[in-house]
Amino acid sequence: MKIAIIGAGPAGYVAALKAAKLGMSVTLVEKAQLGGTCLNRGCIPTKSLLQAASVYNTIKKESAEWGITVPDVSVDFNGVYAKKAAIVEQLQKGIAMLLNNAGVEVISGTAKVLPNKIVRVEETETEIKADKILICTGSQTARLPIEGIEYALSSDDVLARPVEAEKVAIIGGGVIGVEFAQMLTRFGCEVCIYEFQNALVAMMDTDVSKQLAIQLKKLGVKLQLQAAVSKITPKDGGFEVEASVKEKPHTAHYDKVIACVGRKPFRDGVLADGVEPDDDIKFAGDAAGGIQLAHYASAQATNIVEEWASEKVTFNLNLVPQCIYTSPEVASVGKREQDCVADEIKIGMYRINGNGKALIMGENSGFVKTIFSAATGKLIGAHIVAPHATDIIGEMAIAISKGLTASEIGSVIHAHPTVSESICESIIQITN
Repeated sequence: MKIAIIGAGPAGYVAALKAAKLGMSVTLVEKAQLGGTCLNRGCIPTKSLLQAASVYNTIKKESAEWGITVPDVSVDFNGVYAKKAAIVEQLQKGIAMLLNNAGVEVISGTAKVLPNKIVRVEETETEIKADKILICTGSQTARLPIEGIEYALSSDDVLARPVEAEKVAIIGGGVIGVEFAQMLTRFGCEVCIYEFQNALVAMMDTDVSKQLAIQLKKLGVKLQLQAAVSKITPKDGGFEVEASVKEKPHTAHYDKVIACVGRKPFRDGVLADGVEPDDDIKFAGDAAGGIQLAHYASAQATNIVEEWASEKVTFNLNLVPQCIYTSPEVASVGKREQDCVADEIKIGMYRINGNGKALIMGENSGFVKTIFSAATGKLIGAHIVAPHATDIIGEMAIAISKGLTASEIGSVIHAHPTVSESICESIIQITN
């Protein structure tokens, strides 16, 4: 079977490796860099900058608590961004090596799907005849219909070069918005988030949204919730932001404005006239719409390839962990409390200020929240605000997927001192 894949992001390159492993002949076309949005303009660069901000914050503001004094601490943003670029480059080389070792043909260029399942590379007019075509063209920055929105920086802009500003407005209190807010605040900026809804990261469990708001406020981030930004105007070397906040007029001045209102599928020009998706031509990852997460994209693309090979699919696409890399980290999987009827569930809650490892790490706010079905006793949801939450959530995803009960989870010995032992603490009230 000959498969052509367009786009070498987390969906495309993972699908290519899987297809090659299943014995398919694979051609992968990518117009930019290997790794897609996640590696080049998303997950990895963001986490690198967050780590740099965390190191700076630890040295400047927290080290004295441990008896360590470091005078004259400063930030070399050229060095910060050089480190980010080095990490990205190393991972790009890793992907290239994997594809090469798997025998995947990689072609650089812009691809278009023509009738009769032909993929043409526009720059060279090379044509690839395929049995199956997987389109993994990713996403692009979304823009709200706000007057003057062209003056706002996008997430791509922030990840490409330092934000030189003392006072910054962030439009959007989703995952990207809150991560940027913490990063910039720790680097010394004054930050205000404008969020249209009445909660940050509104797609998360309500307790998570509330805790994250508390944490950001402690850090000094200002929050304007139920805020509809209507206009951005250049003024006095910066920008004036006009908004309606809880239905009241609001105006403030900032050095820079960053729009973090998410991303939308990128499909421009990929399908020739008359070509439509079908059983042999499919979209995967961000380009397919729906959940925009790298690990979901990889899983979805893998399942499609396995279906084409008449194999049993590997991944349950209805159980997807979500992570936010603030400090403390945030991670969720399964049902939220607001998705459930109160008398149908039992909830375990453990505050992280009782966890020795978290306190050693200087974290005294957060929780582990577990949600169980009252009828079956099985775990159906888990929500964590704590150090290493994004690492721990995998354990909870496994527990949900295997239908484990509170007593079954609690019977597993967790090492001490670790943050993960908070899982057992959260279910004590369920098992007793």
